[in-house]
Amino acid sequence: MRFWSLFKRNIKETSRDALALGFLLAFPLVFMLLFGVAFGGDMSASYGIGIVDNDRSEVSQAFIDEALPATSVLHVSKYSDTDSALEALRLGNISSYVVIPEGFGEQVALLWQKASGDIVLYITYDESNLSVSSNIISIVNSVTRSYAGIEIPITINTNPINIESKITQMDFIAPGIIVFGLLIMIPTAGRIMLRDKESRFLHRMMTTPTRPWEFIASYSCSMTIIAIIQIILFILLGWLFGMDIIGNIWLAFAIFALTGICSIGIGMVVASLAKSENQGEPLSWLFSMPLAMLSGVWFTSDFLPSYIRTFADLFPYSHAVNASRAVITRGVGMEAISGDFWFLVIWSVVIFIIGTFLFQRSMRS
Repeated sequence: MRFWSLFKRNIKETSRDALALGFLLAFPLVFMLLFGVAFGGDMSASYGIGIVDNDRSEVSQAFIDEALPATSVLHVSKYSDTDSALEALRLGNISSYVVIPEGFGEQVALLWQKASGDIVLYITYDESNLSVSSNIISIVNSVTRSYAGIEIPITINTNPINIESKITQMDFIAPGIIVFGLLIMIPTAGRIMLRDKESRFLHRMMTTPTRPWEFIASYSCSMTIIAIIQIILFILLGWLFGMDIIGNIWLAFAIFALTGICSIGIGMVVASLAKSENQGEPLSWLFSMPLAMLSGVWFTSDFLPSYIRTFADLFPYSHAVNASRAVITRGVGMEAISGDFWFLVIWSVVIFIIGTFLFQRSMRS
């Protein structure tokens, strides 16, 4: 009988919390929809490539201006020489660049006339992302054969850029895993605040001379320390498992620290909007898990449709992943990631102001 009474009580408590029940049912549906939109149907991935035209013929210009952009997969940028193209590749502005040698137009013209011709292209790619590079090589090969009107393969000489050390899978995935670990600060921060609010600890403390900003500052500082410890542990573990940090480790640390602050601010917003821990926990995961997937935490976001990447770029985590990978795997400096870095700074300030205002209002109510 006691079991039956407890059973009915738990059913009633669950059914009364409509918001928590809704999240419980909606969580798998959201993921199914997310995977369906991201990976179902036409995969309109896009890649940025550079072109250095040493032939400068009408045929090569038509190839650059018409044939390559017609795929809608390649976003072509022109460079005057290989030095500027290599610098753009090193900074991560493009995924690879193609050098069209002298005589390209003559060889294509011979093939158009059904004569014997030999097309040679040179592709230099970023070795930190082999899967994207192999796709680009395949696409350029296909477009060139279609443009020349031939079925036989063309000659493509490939050359990965030298980034001081060999890029491993751990070098690529470790920054994303660190960002994911900091993203989990959203449910952690929300849960800690909601637990004190639900236990009426905050209500009792409000009867003391303690001011609301002191509560907020104490929560924020304690969770920031937790985030810093997380970052240190993650970097050490990544290093032990083979992550090679090419760039400035303090710059990478600053990127991760800003990411943690963003997560704490979002957790504060969740704690302000949710009425109970049962509501806040699923709400946090419903927000954080899709963002982790769309931000390129576990795989490159280049495979996602452009509108999905645009949506993900509204939040700080895709910027954190891109900036930290650029620093760690390519050794770039502040000049290359300034846009992503300042986006994180602005996001941290704004979300903390919003979270502080909402949490303070929630405490007073």
